[in-house]
Amino acid sequence: MFPSVASLRLSAGLLLVLNTAAMAGPADDLKAAALQALGALPVSGAAFGDARDEGGAQVLTNITFASTGDRPLGVKIARATITGGTGDALSGARIKLEDLEGTTPDGQVYRLPTAELNGVRGSFAAVLASFASREPFLSGASEQAATKFSADTIAAPTLTIVRRHQGTAEETTYNTLAVNGYAQGKMAELTIASAVLNPDKGDRKVEFGTMRFVGYDLTAGVRTGGNTAEVLESASLSQLRGTNPAGRPFTIERIAIGKVAMRPGERSLVALSQDLTGFEAATSGTDEPARRRAFGALVEVLSRLDFSLVEMTNFRGADDGGRGFEMQRFAIAGITQGKIGSIEMAGIAAEQPNQQKTTIGRFMIEGIDATGLLALGKDFAEGRYNPSATPPLTAYPDVRRLLAENIAVVTAGRPAGSLQKLEVDAGPRVGLVPTRLRLRATGFEAPVTDARQRAQLAPIGIEDKITFSAEIDIEYAEAARELRLQRLNIDAEDIGTLTGNLTIGGIDRAAVEGLPGTAALLGLSAKAGPLTLTYKENGAVGAFLSHTAEQAGVEEDALTEQIKAQIAASVAQFITDKLLVAQISSAANTFLDDPKSLTVTATPKSDTPLAALAVAARGSPLAVLSLFTITIDANK
Repeated sequence: MFPSVASLRLSAGLLLVLNTAAMAGPADDLKAAALQALGALPVSGAAFGDARDEGGAQVLTNITFASTGDRPLGVKIARATITGGTGDALSGARIKLEDLEGTTPDGQVYRLPTAELNGVRGSFAAVLASFASREPFLSGASEQAATKFSADTIAAPTLTIVRRHQGTAEETTYNTLAVNGYAQGKMAELTIASAVLNPDKGDRKVEFGTMRFVGYDLTAGVRTGGNTAEVLESASLSQLRGTNPAGRPFTIERIAIGKVAMRPGERSLVALSQDLTGFEAATSGTDEPARRRAFGALVEVLSRLDFSLVEMTNFRGADDGGRGFEMQRFAIAGITQGKIGSIEMAGIAAEQPNQQKTTIGRFMIEGIDATGLLALGKDFAEGRYNPSATPPLTAYPDVRRLLAENIAVVTAGRPAGSLQKLEVDAGPRVGLVPTRLRLRATGFEAPVTDARQRAQLAPIGIEDKITFSAEIDIEYAEAARELRLQRLNIDAEDIGTLTGNLTIGGIDRAAVEGLPGTAALLGLSAKAGPLTLTYKENGAVGAFLSHTAEQAGVEEDALTEQIKAQIAASVAQFITDKLLVAQISSAANTFLDDPKSLTVTATPKSDTPLAALAVAARGSPLAVLSLFTITIDANK
């Protein structure tokens, strides 16, 4: 008996299904597994073209998918070749991706001709999804994708990224990218042989040499919540050169970045960066919500990222007028939540108009606290601060120390002045006023450059230059309500030294906190205190007497007696206090006979507001003398 027609048809259909199943190879299995796995990752619309096996490798073509979120990125991969793995879970596989492209609705694009991954372990779908990033290799696509695979090496010959910035297209091409040791989102090392940045797709370009990133965590940029984590162990960029917006060339030998840590937040850094993309345009425009969003994003980034060090070495460039500028080192250290340990610049040489050139050996600012400024930025972003209002005093950064060394000014090739060292130390502030301020300037030199200056300075023995140092130490003693000039010292070489101290009372904290708005009130409440000034002779008076006697053709002793008589007559003419007149004449005579020192002390006779001194001085400066008990001593 022969089978029926219906039975033959059923058998033929079953045979076709069995044959089809038998023909489905590893490539089809990989395709099916990858599609299923992509469904569990933050991508959408995943689709594959052909799947075939070629010489022990699986080949997938025309792969497309898109990232999810409010700023999606569509990804196209022309071909994927996988060797040494089956299914979505890979172990020691090699993956070659060809003709990758990512595009966004706002016009940002990236292109990768190829990307090769060796020693891949983990999900093939996660490898694909990791390219749903606006900037592959530089920024993660999602934490889920980045952490579901590892690889011994990842390499790409070039990566081109087109960024949209203020209505222009900024194109950057990175050459020879290599990752050594990728483990679930963390790169042991990423190197880039060179890069070219074309800021506006015009003739202006910026070129980079070798870039190296060590211990770079790609997941940090896309992570939300969690704990404080290290983002980067170190990074360096070398041999930068290009032109500034004015077309002037510049070069930078190296930029180094130390350890970077990130605090958790509700938004990822990648999301924040989107608000920062148009920061300049937003802050200068009239779109108030956009301005507030941009400031909010900037404040959050600065609050969440800590940098141990950012350093630039050997910058050379020119200003818009073509005048040269050089700086051997620029470094910012200890950046954390609005505080900066130090900002340092060294080896500065700047050309100015009129053939002038200034050099600075070193300039440093330490102990910077800008947390109040960040708080103000947050208030502005959240609508609690109106820019037309006066900023609170807490918004002004607090600086504890300033140092400048080896400053020199040269005009037309000739020295015009120099300063060996300037130091400024400040204590905690009350309002905008430091409770302690110490200034020290050493090794100031001003050359005597023309005949007129020489003629003016010759009487005190100065021929080629003036050299002096200075120190000022001021303290606000809140409990005593006093402002104290504890130390004034001005030492002019071959001239003399002026030292002194001064106390001003009646200084209330509330008035200090309110400055500058309370300046008038402070002037009424502040009271004069004791003052002491001492001059120690170091050659100026002796040189003056010798020079004047020589010019007048008289003996020095005779000239000294003439000056004594003139002082006595002048003092008696203008000062009515006979006891004070006698003191002045006696001290002057002693000092002129043997110039060593003069000390003047002035003590208020009663509570004397500074405002009263100002009123008295308007009529005649000498009227102020009656408000003080004055003593004058010579050579003590």
